[in-house]
Amino acid sequence: MGCNQKHSKRSITIRCTGLVLRKIFIIDIDGCICEHVDNEHPELMLSAQPYPDSVGKINQWYDQGHFICFFTARTEEHREATLTWLEKHGVKYHQLILGKPRRREGDEYHYIDDTPIRATRYKGVFGDMVKKTKDVMVFEDE
Repeated sequence: MGCNQKHSKRSITIRCTGLVLRKIFIIDIDGCICEHVDNEHPELMLSAQPYPDSVGKINQWYDQGHFICFFTARTEEHREATLTWLEKHGVKYHQLILGKPRRREGDEYHYIDDTPIRATRYKGVFGDMVKKTKDVMVFEDE
């Protein structure tokens, strides 16, 4: 099976007989694709303002064949409002997971998996992905 690489200024795509390696994006909702709404104010979820650039980038990734999963601290009680909001704003996705543990001030999420992962902190802009070297926490044996 022959593979070739397509290089651009911002990314490398490896194609093997037409197959493009896809990414699995796991994305929070509140504060990432729309204004942040706390679970204590579910009446605001349907009217939360979308972040158009975020929605546009997520839809682009979806159209490129990447897998989009929303992982949110919203609860099962918020499922209908969340699904309605996503549909209303034309957000494309494959999966919605509710019930992410809620983070308190000073807490941080730390994801551990047996497969390669990347973590990106959302800081107001969904742009193109670029590769940068950062300090990360790893197990002592690595």
